[in-house]
Amino acid sequence: MSDHPKRTRWIVWLVAAGVVIGGASAAGIYWWPKPQPELLKSFPLPPYSKSRFLNTGPDAKYIGTTACAGCHKGNHQSYLHTAHSRALSDVDPSAEPPDAAFDHQPSGRSYRVYRKDKQIRHEEVVRTPDGKEIARIDLPVRYLVGSGNFSRTYIVEIDDFLHESPITWYASKKKWDMSPGYDIPRHFGFERAITLSCMSCHAGQVAEVGEAVHRLKFTEKAIGCENCHGPGSLHQDFHRAKKLTDGEDDLTIVNPRKLSRQLQEDICAACHLTGVTPVLLRGRSVTDFRPGMPLSDYRIHYQPDDNNDQMTVVGHVEQLRLSACYQKSEMTCLTCHDPHQRTTTKDPTAFYRKKCMTCHDRAPCKLDEAQRIKKDGTDNCTACHMPRGDTDIAHIAFTHHRIGLHTKQKPAERNRMPKLTPMESVAHLSAIDQERNLAMAMMEASVSPSFEAQHRAAFRAQAKPLLEKVYEAGLRDAETLRLLTDLYSATDLQRASQFARESLELKDAPLHTRGSALMWLSTRAMQDGDFRSAIDRLQQFNQGFNTSEGWRLLATCYLQQNQPAKALSALEKALALKPYSSTNHDTLAETYRQLNRPGLAQEHREKAQMLLKLRQD
Repeated sequence: MSDHPKRTRWIVWLVAAGVVIGGASAAGIYWWPKPQPELLKSFPLPPYSKSRFLNTGPDAKYIGTTACAGCHKGNHQSYLHTAHSRALSDVDPSAEPPDAAFDHQPSGRSYRVYRKDKQIRHEEVVRTPDGKEIARIDLPVRYLVGSGNFSRTYIVEIDDFLHESPITWYASKKKWDMSPGYDIPRHFGFERAITLSCMSCHAGQVAEVGEAVHRLKFTEKAIGCENCHGPGSLHQDFHRAKKLTDGEDDLTIVNPRKLSRQLQEDICAACHLTGVTPVLLRGRSVTDFRPGMPLSDYRIHYQPDDNNDQMTVVGHVEQLRLSACYQKSEMTCLTCHDPHQRTTTKDPTAFYRKKCMTCHDRAPCKLDEAQRIKKDGTDNCTACHMPRGDTDIAHIAFTHHRIGLHTKQKPAERNRMPKLTPMESVAHLSAIDQERNLAMAMMEASVSPSFEAQHRAAFRAQAKPLLEKVYEAGLRDAETLRLLTDLYSATDLQRASQFARESLELKDAPLHTRGSALMWLSTRAMQDGDFRSAIDRLQQFNQGFNTSEGWRLLATCYLQQNQPAKALSALEKALALKPYSSTNHDTLAETYRQLNRPGLAQEHREKAQMLLKLRQD
């Protein structure tokens, strides 16, 4: 450590602030390891189910919707009118909502959407109460996420890394406002990473680029043919070579209508079901699922045994399964939804009532017609039994997919500790994989707002002995090690560091897990005064993650090595992401002090004090 008392306190404070990112990484969606040869001998990966469709196997390759459209012109043209065809697109300024500006009172920041040089730009500004500007981010928008039917969310690029914009357009309100999850005092700003896990259900084909978690390559932006039918290379090759004979099944491509209800439903559930705590199986990744295969071959969804009736945007399948209509019939998602075309009927109420009447003509509504008409003049079945209501995303109302009787009462608080149960069978998994997955579901529940605070803490306590048991049995995959690092980080620093180092030693460990371990070990090295080691770890971390904290901590290490010029370079990247951070400006003040530029040092020290007073950091 430095022999300068004031600087020693300064560095300890900065390191303590930076440790937060290590714990925060545990709150995201899990990332999954590739098979480790040394583990597979004793712990073979969960098996795959057999399928009669040939394109569920590894030999089938994705060819893209354009290739499919060559033969399936009619389906392709109608598909272009569906929401799936507009799941992700390049931003077209001429098609975007009008420019606007608004203030966000909880955070004290101001926002603007405007056009310049044939681009749509999003701006975020922090000002003092008397109007003096302290910090600004102004970025061109790169991608539009969503069909626009309910909302339009945006992605920006910073150093080729993808980040979510804090500004969203809400169609129902016809206004710009904060993006989902941002309507709080201290939100992400432009720093939230857009990862493969985020985009796996918003893009047709997407992959990580190099060793970076949120540098992504979109081979196909829109949700396309192959997302529901599976990869098309075998199908294309087969039909170029021959024609089907009469009565011959084409097994080179999945036809969802020829699948069992469960397998058909699994295609939709891949994106429209998450469970409260989804857990990917060991050896699987977020993009591995193929239509025609059981979703439980890839991930298991856990839910509390006292599951409430709250609507969630990706909760359609969970809700449908709770419905008596579903349980007592063979209805599927396709009963009401045609993925090939948008419903354009002149009378949607009559269209959907006809769907209901295929069963309920023999058991009609118990409410007499006069009362139904009084309640809804169109005699709309869904108005009562599938109401549109508030979701977990502000400003958006979705159709509730639990068909039944609904009340407007909020779910009661739980008065007992809920038990997490798998929504699918786990009989095909080994006992140790079942324990591992349950522990991971508990860790996910421990950071989920779906549970009360006391239950979140209890889930964390229950997960620890399960993960310790898995570790002691010899199953030491990257995710088990990452969660053990997190669990021991507050009680046993030495063991937590051991788990993190073991994680880095695994071959082909997932990038997100590596990042968590690198951040943990770098902050530990800083606290021990080993700044050379910390610099090495942080440089590796920053290759894969573009975060203000990562760059600031690297700058802090350079300052301790008397390399202020390198610190300044790192801080420029930190401020590009978070210019309203008092910690960033405090570090920059110290950098300019070491560079013997007292005027700039004082300027940023004053900015840091103002931002701290405004509670921006």
